[in-house]
Amino acid sequence: MERADRDQFEKRHAELEILYETVRDLSSTLSVQQVLTRLLDRTLRHLEAEIGSILLIDTDSVLRVVVAHGLPDEVSHLTMEIGEGISGYVAATGRPLLIPNVEVDPRFGRRNHERYYTHSLVSSPLLRMGTVLGVINVNNKRSQESFVSEDLCLLDAIAGHAAVALGNAQQYEETLRRSQRDALTGLANHAHLFATLDLEVERALRYDRKLSVAMIDIDNFKQYNDRLGHRAGDEALVKVANSLSEISRVHDIVARYGGEEFTVVLPETDHQGSLAFGEKVRQIIEGTGFGPDGREDLTVSVGIAEMSAENGTATALVDAADGQLYRAKSLGRNRVC
Repeated sequence: MERADRDQFEKRHAELEILYETVRDLSSTLSVQQVLTRLLDRTLRHLEAEIGSILLIDTDSVLRVVVAHGLPDEVSHLTMEIGEGISGYVAATGRPLLIPNVEVDPRFGRRNHERYYTHSLVSSPLLRMGTVLGVINVNNKRSQESFVSEDLCLLDAIAGHAAVALGNAQQYEETLRRSQRDALTGLANHAHLFATLDLEVERALRYDRKLSVAMIDIDNFKQYNDRLGHRAGDEALVKVANSLSEISRVHDIVARYGGEEFTVVLPETDHQGSLAFGEKVRQIIEGTGFGPDGREDLTVSVGIAEMSAENGTATALVDAADGQLYRAKSLGRNRVC
Protein backbone atom coordinates (compact mmCIF):
# COMPACT_ATOMS: atom_id res chain seq x y z
CA MET A 1 0.00 0.00 0.00
CA GLU A 2 1.33 3.43 -0.98
CA ARG A 3 1.99 5.90 1.86
CA ALA A 4 -0.67 8.30 0.57
CA ASP A 5 -3.21 5.50 0.45
CA ARG A 6 -2.21 4.37 3.92
CA ASP A 7 -2.56 7.90 5.27
CA GLN A 8 -5.98 8.20 3.68
CA PHE A 9 -7.02 4.85 5.10
CA GLU A 10 -5.86 5.79 8.59
CA LYS A 11 -7.66 9.11 8.37
CA ARG A 12 -10.87 7.43 7.29
CA HIS A 13 -10.51 4.87 10.07
CA ALA A 14 -10.07 7.66 12.62
CA GLU A 15 -13.21 9.40 11.36
CA LEU A 16 -15.21 6.18 11.64
CA GLU A 17 -13.94 5.75 15.20
CA ILE A 18 -15.10 9.29 15.98
CA LEU A 19 -18.54 8.58 14.53
CA TYR A 20 -18.83 5.26 16.36
CA GLU A 21 -17.90 6.76 19.73
CA THR A 22 -20.19 9.75 19.18
CA VAL A 23 -23.18 7.62 18.19
CA ARG A 24 -22.63 5.32 21.17
CA ASP A 25 -22.39 8.28 23.56
CA LEU A 26 -25.44 10.11 22.21
CA SER A 27 -27.54 6.95 22.06
CA SER A 28 -26.84 6.14 25.71
CA THR A 29 -29.20 8.85 26.99
CA LEU A 30 -32.84 9.79 26.39
CA SER A 31 -32.41 13.30 27.81
CA VAL A 32 -32.65 15.98 25.13
CA GLN A 33 -30.38 18.30 27.12
CA GLN A 34 -27.73 15.61 27.56
CA VAL A 35 -27.82 14.69 23.86
CA LEU A 36 -27.26 18.34 22.91
CA THR A 37 -24.53 18.96 25.49
CA ARG A 38 -22.62 15.80 24.56
CA LEU A 39 -23.00 16.56 20.86
CA LEU A 40 -21.51 20.04 21.18
CA ASP A 41 -18.69 18.91 23.47
CA ARG A 42 -17.64 16.09 21.16
CA THR A 43 -17.93 18.19 18.02
CA LEU A 44 -15.74 20.98 19.39
CA ARG A 45 -13.16 18.42 20.49
CA HIS A 46 -13.06 16.54 17.19
CA LEU A 47 -12.96 19.70 15.05
CA GLU A 48 -10.51 21.38 17.45
CA ALA A 49 -12.67 24.50 17.61
CA GLU A 50 -13.23 27.28 20.15
CA ILE A 51 -16.85 28.30 19.67
CA GLY A 52 -19.98 26.29 19.02
CA SER A 53 -23.74 26.49 19.28
CA ILE A 54 -26.82 24.39 18.66
CA LEU A 55 -30.13 25.95 17.70
CA LEU A 56 -33.42 24.06 17.64
CA ILE A 57 -36.61 24.97 15.82
CA ASP A 58 -39.09 26.04 18.48
CA THR A 59 -42.85 25.50 18.53
CA ASP A 60 -43.35 28.95 17.00
CA SER A 61 -41.11 28.01 14.05
CA VAL A 62 -38.13 30.12 15.09
CA LEU A 63 -34.58 29.00 15.77
CA ARG A 64 -33.56 29.25 19.40
CA VAL A 65 -30.04 28.80 20.81
CA VAL A 66 -30.28 25.93 23.32
CA VAL A 67 -26.62 25.04 23.92
CA ALA A 68 -23.55 27.22 23.35
CA HIS A 69 -19.87 27.33 24.19
CA GLY A 70 -17.58 30.33 23.90
CA LEU A 71 -20.37 32.84 23.30
CA PRO A 72 -21.27 35.79 25.57
CA ASP A 73 -24.54 35.48 27.51
CA GLU A 74 -26.44 38.03 25.42
CA VAL A 75 -25.71 36.02 22.27
CA SER A 76 -26.17 32.52 23.71
CA HIS A 77 -29.94 33.02 24.18
CA LEU A 78 -30.78 34.49 20.77
CA THR A 79 -33.71 33.57 18.56
CA MET A 80 -33.96 34.09 14.81
CA GLU A 81 -36.34 33.41 11.98
CA ILE A 82 -35.78 30.48 9.65
CA GLY A 83 -33.96 31.96 6.64
CA GLU A 84 -32.34 34.69 8.72
CA GLY A 85 -28.53 34.75 8.93
CA ILE A 86 -26.24 31.77 8.57
CA SER A 87 -28.13 29.42 10.91
CA GLY A 88 -31.45 30.42 9.38
CA TYR A 89 -30.05 29.79 5.89
CA VAL A 90 -28.89 26.28 6.82
CA ALA A 91 -32.24 25.52 8.49
CA ALA A 92 -34.16 26.77 5.46
CA THR A 93 -32.07 24.92 2.85
CA GLY A 94 -31.33 21.79 4.87
CA ARG A 95 -27.76 21.83 3.50
CA PRO A 96 -24.43 22.08 5.35
CA LEU A 97 -22.36 25.19 4.86
CA LEU A 98 -18.64 26.06 5.00
CA ILE A 99 -17.58 29.71 5.25
CA PRO A 100 -13.78 30.24 5.16
CA ASN A 101 -14.14 33.87 6.26
CA VAL A 102 -17.43 35.10 7.68
CA GLU A 103 -16.84 38.84 7.26
CA VAL A 104 -16.13 38.73 3.53
CA ASP A 105 -18.84 36.22 2.57
CA PRO A 106 -21.17 38.16 0.20
CA ARG A 107 -24.26 36.09 1.11
CA PHE A 108 -24.53 37.29 4.68
CA GLY A 109 -22.51 40.46 5.11
CA ARG A 110 -22.11 39.66 8.78
CA ARG A 111 -20.20 42.03 11.02
CA ASN A 112 -18.36 40.49 13.93
CA HIS A 113 -19.62 40.94 17.46
CA GLU A 114 -17.40 43.17 19.61
CA ARG A 115 -17.24 40.50 22.34
CA TYR A 116 -16.09 37.66 20.10
CA TYR A 117 -14.65 37.23 16.61
CA THR A 118 -15.76 34.66 14.07
CA HIS A 119 -13.25 33.84 11.37
CA SER A 120 -14.16 30.53 9.79
CA LEU A 121 -17.39 28.58 10.32
CA VAL A 122 -18.98 25.26 9.49
CA SER A 123 -22.69 24.68 9.96
CA SER A 124 -24.86 21.61 9.47
CA PRO A 125 -28.59 20.93 9.77
CA LEU A 126 -29.84 18.36 12.25
CA LEU A 127 -31.93 16.37 9.77
CA ARG A 128 -34.18 13.49 10.79
CA MET A 129 -36.29 11.74 8.17
CA GLY A 130 -36.11 14.80 5.92
CA THR A 131 -37.19 17.22 8.68
CA VAL A 132 -34.83 19.89 10.03
CA LEU A 133 -34.81 19.77 13.83
CA GLY A 134 -32.16 22.44 14.22
CA VAL A 135 -28.66 23.57 13.29
CA ILE A 136 -25.19 23.02 14.76
CA ASN A 137 -22.53 25.71 14.23
CA VAL A 138 -18.80 25.42 14.88
CA ASN A 139 -16.56 28.51 14.70
CA ASN A 140 -12.83 29.21 14.78
CA LYS A 141 -10.25 26.44 14.76
CA ARG A 142 -7.78 26.70 17.62
CA SER A 143 -5.00 26.63 15.03
CA GLN A 144 -6.54 29.82 13.52
CA GLU A 145 -6.67 28.06 10.15
CA SER A 146 -9.86 28.03 8.10
CA PHE A 147 -12.12 25.01 8.12
CA VAL A 148 -11.87 22.80 5.04
CA SER A 149 -14.29 20.52 3.23
CA GLU A 150 -13.17 17.49 5.28
CA ASP A 151 -14.23 19.32 8.45
CA LEU A 152 -17.64 20.00 6.99
CA CYS A 153 -18.06 16.36 5.92
CA LEU A 154 -17.22 15.18 9.43
CA LEU A 155 -19.59 17.68 11.04
CA ASP A 156 -22.38 16.70 8.66
CA ALA A 157 -21.86 13.01 9.40
CA ILE A 158 -21.92 13.64 13.16
CA ALA A 159 -25.02 15.83 12.80
CA GLY A 160 -26.84 13.15 10.82
CA HIS A 161 -26.37 10.54 13.54
CA ALA A 162 -27.01 13.09 16.29
CA ALA A 163 -30.37 14.04 14.75
CA VAL A 164 -31.55 10.44 15.18
CA ALA A 165 -30.54 10.44 18.86
CA LEU A 166 -32.11 13.86 19.34
CA GLY A 167 -35.37 12.80 17.69
CA ASN A 168 -35.56 9.69 19.88
CA ALA A 169 -34.93 11.75 23.02
CA GLN A 170 -37.55 14.33 22.04
CA GLN A 171 -40.09 11.58 21.36
CA TYR A 172 -39.33 9.93 24.69
CA GLU A 173 -39.65 13.19 26.65
CA GLU A 174 -42.92 14.04 24.89
CA THR A 175 -44.32 10.59 25.69
CA LEU A 176 -43.19 11.01 29.30
CA ARG A 177 -44.72 14.49 29.46
CA ARG A 178 -48.05 13.22 28.15
CA SER A 179 -48.07 10.35 30.63
CA GLN A 180 -47.72 12.91 33.44
CA ARG A 181 -50.45 15.24 32.16
CA ASP A 182 -54.22 15.24 32.31
CA ALA A 183 -55.49 14.87 28.74
CA LEU A 184 -58.28 17.46 29.06
CA THR A 185 -56.67 20.30 31.03
CA GLY A 186 -52.96 19.76 30.40
CA LEU A 187 -52.28 19.97 34.14
CA ALA A 188 -50.25 17.41 36.07
CA ASN A 189 -52.28 14.26 36.63
CA HIS A 190 -52.97 12.44 39.91
CA ALA A 191 -49.92 10.15 39.68
CA HIS A 192 -47.50 12.94 38.78
CA LEU A 193 -48.92 15.11 41.56
CA PHE A 194 -47.99 12.59 44.26
CA ALA A 195 -44.60 11.81 42.71
CA THR A 196 -43.72 15.51 42.75
CA LEU A 197 -45.31 16.18 46.14
CA ASP A 198 -43.22 13.38 47.69
CA LEU A 199 -40.09 15.25 46.56
CA GLU A 200 -41.40 18.57 47.89
CA VAL A 201 -42.21 17.04 51.27
CA GLU A 202 -38.73 15.52 51.46
CA ARG A 203 -37.14 18.87 50.56
CA ALA A 204 -39.25 20.77 53.09
CA LEU A 205 -38.31 18.34 55.86
CA ARG A 206 -34.62 18.33 54.98
CA TYR A 207 -34.24 22.11 54.82
CA ASP A 208 -36.95 23.04 57.36
CA ARG A 209 -39.00 24.89 54.72
CA LYS A 210 -42.70 25.70 54.64
CA LEU A 211 -45.02 23.71 52.39
CA SER A 212 -48.78 23.97 51.87
CA VAL A 213 -51.40 22.31 49.71
CA ALA A 214 -54.68 23.72 48.38
CA MET A 215 -57.53 21.41 47.37
CA ILE A 216 -60.08 23.11 45.10
CA ASP A 217 -63.49 21.75 44.12
CA ILE A 218 -66.04 23.31 41.77
CA ASP A 219 -69.32 23.75 43.63
CA ASN A 220 -72.47 22.04 42.31
CA PHE A 221 -70.65 20.92 39.18
CA LYS A 222 -72.91 17.91 38.57
CA GLN A 223 -75.96 20.17 38.26
CA TYR A 224 -74.03 22.45 35.88
CA ASN A 225 -73.05 19.43 33.76
CA ASP A 226 -76.59 18.01 33.75
CA ARG A 227 -78.08 21.36 32.73
CA LEU A 228 -75.58 22.47 30.06
CA GLY A 229 -74.08 19.17 28.90
CA HIS A 230 -70.68 17.52 29.21
CA ARG A 231 -69.06 19.66 26.53
CA ALA A 232 -69.84 22.81 28.50
CA GLY A 233 -68.63 21.00 31.59
CA ASP A 234 -65.30 20.16 29.94
CA GLU A 235 -64.91 23.78 28.80
CA ALA A 236 -65.52 24.93 32.37
CA LEU A 237 -62.89 22.54 33.71
CA VAL A 238 -60.35 23.87 31.21
CA LYS A 239 -61.22 27.45 32.13
CA VAL A 240 -60.71 26.77 35.83
CA ALA A 241 -57.45 24.93 35.09
CA ASN A 242 -56.16 27.88 33.04
CA SER A 243 -57.07 30.30 35.83
CA LEU A 244 -55.19 28.22 38.38
CA SER A 245 -52.11 28.07 36.13
CA GLU A 246 -52.18 31.82 35.54
CA ILE A 247 -52.26 32.80 39.21
CA SER A 248 -49.78 30.16 40.39
CA ARG A 249 -46.06 30.77 40.63
CA VAL A 250 -43.55 29.04 38.37
CA HIS A 251 -42.48 26.58 41.07
CA ASP A 252 -46.03 25.77 42.24
CA ILE A 253 -47.47 22.43 41.08
CA VAL A 254 -50.97 22.64 39.62
CA ALA A 255 -52.75 19.31 39.11
CA ARG A 256 -56.14 17.88 38.29
CA TYR A 257 -56.84 15.60 41.24
CA GLY A 258 -59.85 14.00 39.58
CA GLY A 259 -63.29 14.98 38.27
CA GLU A 260 -63.91 18.61 39.17
CA GLU A 261 -61.27 18.67 41.91
CA PHE A 262 -57.87 20.34 41.58
CA THR A 263 -54.73 20.48 43.74
CA VAL A 264 -52.07 23.17 43.98
CA VAL A 265 -48.83 22.44 45.82
CA LEU A 266 -47.37 25.62 47.30
CA PRO A 267 -43.67 25.31 48.23
CA GLU A 268 -42.17 27.94 50.54
CA THR A 269 -45.69 28.94 51.62
CA ASP A 270 -46.97 29.14 55.18
CA HIS A 271 -50.56 29.03 56.49
CA GLN A 272 -51.20 32.72 55.93
CA GLY A 273 -49.79 32.70 52.39
CA SER A 274 -51.76 29.64 51.38
CA LEU A 275 -55.00 31.12 52.75
CA ALA A 276 -54.36 34.26 50.70
CA PHE A 277 -53.80 32.08 47.63
CA GLY A 278 -57.04 30.18 48.28
CA GLU A 279 -59.02 33.39 48.62
CA LYS A 280 -57.52 34.70 45.37
CA VAL A 281 -58.61 31.51 43.60
CA ARG A 282 -62.12 31.78 45.06
CA GLN A 283 -62.54 35.42 43.96
CA ILE A 284 -61.21 34.85 40.44
CA ILE A 285 -63.51 31.88 39.75
CA GLU A 286 -66.48 33.72 41.24
CA GLY A 287 -65.83 36.62 38.88
CA THR A 288 -65.40 34.45 35.76
CA GLY A 289 -68.19 33.91 33.27
CA PHE A 290 -68.84 30.34 32.16
CA GLY A 291 -71.10 28.58 29.68
CA PRO A 292 -71.59 29.11 25.94
CA ASP A 293 -72.56 32.77 26.40
CA GLY A 294 -70.22 33.48 29.31
CA ARG A 295 -73.13 34.30 31.61
CA GLU A 296 -73.09 31.22 33.80
CA ASP A 297 -71.69 31.49 37.33
CA LEU A 298 -69.55 28.91 39.08
CA THR A 299 -67.86 29.01 42.46
CA VAL A 300 -65.23 26.91 44.17
CA SER A 301 -64.61 25.70 47.70
CA VAL A 302 -60.98 25.58 48.85
CA GLY A 303 -59.33 23.55 51.58
CA ILE A 304 -55.86 24.55 52.79
CA ALA A 305 -53.32 22.61 54.86
CA GLU A 306 -49.75 23.45 55.88
CA MET A 307 -47.29 20.65 56.47
CA SER A 308 -46.65 19.91 60.14
CA ALA A 309 -45.54 17.06 62.38
CA GLU A 310 -49.05 15.60 62.12
CA ASN A 311 -49.13 15.54 58.29
CA GLY A 312 -45.49 15.06 57.30
CA THR A 313 -46.16 12.84 54.26
CA ALA A 314 -47.65 13.63 50.86
CA THR A 315 -50.74 11.52 51.52
CA ALA A 316 -51.32 12.98 54.99
CA LEU A 317 -50.90 16.55 53.71
CA VAL A 318 -53.41 16.04 50.89
CA ASP A 319 -55.82 14.33 53.29
CA ALA A 320 -55.58 17.29 55.66
CA ALA A 321 -56.33 19.75 52.87
CA ASP A 322 -59.16 17.52 51.65
CA GLY A 323 -60.64 17.53 55.16
CA GLN A 324 -60.65 21.32 55.12
CA LEU A 325 -62.28 21.24 51.68
CA TYR A 326 -65.05 19.03 53.07
CA ARG A 327 -65.52 21.54 55.89
CA ALA A 328 -65.78 24.41 53.37
CA LYS A 329 -68.46 22.46 51.51
CA SER A 330 -70.40 21.71 54.69
CA LEU A 331 -70.31 25.36 55.73
CA GLY A 332 -72.08 26.46 52.56
CA ARG A 333 -69.50 26.33 49.72
CA ASN A 334 -67.76 29.23 47.95
CA ARG A 335 -65.33 29.67 50.83
CA VAL A 336 -61.80 28.88 52.01
CA CYS A 337 -61.09 26.76 55.09
